[in-house]
Amino acid sequence: MEIPQIALVHLITGSVTVLAGSVAILSRKGHFVHRFAGNLFLGCMIALALSGIYLSFTREIIFTGFLGVFALYLVATGWVAAKRTDGTTGRFETIAFSVIIVCAFACAISGFFAPASLGEPEDLPPPAAYYVLAALAMFFGVLDFRLIRRRGLSGRNRIARHLWRMGFSMFIAVTIFFLGNSNVLPEFLQHPPLLVAPILAVVILTVFWLGRVLLSGWLAPNRE
Repeated sequence: MEIPQIALVHLITGSVTVLAGSVAILSRKGHFVHRFAGNLFLGCMIALALSGIYLSFTREIIFTGFLGVFALYLVATGWVAAKRTDGTTGRFETIAFSVIIVCAFACAISGFFAPASLGEPEDLPPPAAYYVLAALAMFFGVLDFRLIRRRGLSGRNRIARHLWRMGFSMFIAVTIFFLGNSNVLPEFLQHPPLLVAPILAVVILTVFWLGRVLLSGWLAPNRE
């Protein structure tokens, strides 16, 4: 069966994504371990998001499909932010801006039609959930538009864009992995405190690194 095979790949990829992201967020920024784990996280996150989008739409769960698009957009733009030279942008940023704006409108439209969507009403997210995603996507789009107009970011602002976008994509992956797939996790992990702890850890560590970059004047070391 095609879907179970893809679902298995999705689960395995999700496990590697969480491990790679954990190493990247815990390791010293800019050094080999961080760069290696970050690149592995990028590749696995792309595969995870694409397989998640496929599974969401084949199962007619549109909401998680949007989450997959968000994760893909955030990890890609976050990774590019780290690779850009200060004060530069390219065609990629324009494409990313277009994608997230289209996603914002698609989320809003889905929220409007959510009560009439396929599936039982009690199994579907409320319209407000789609509107929250639409607002988030529009917010990301505004930031992208400002980035394009300014022709890039420099110094700590560029590093901050990298950090929070990679952290946000990690947050989505960890939340879905631990809360959305808790039934397939080992039984000893299926307790609310253990399921929530990794999600809180991602939020705390992301805020910590952002604070260190933006408030302390610390910048990640230059890439070798």
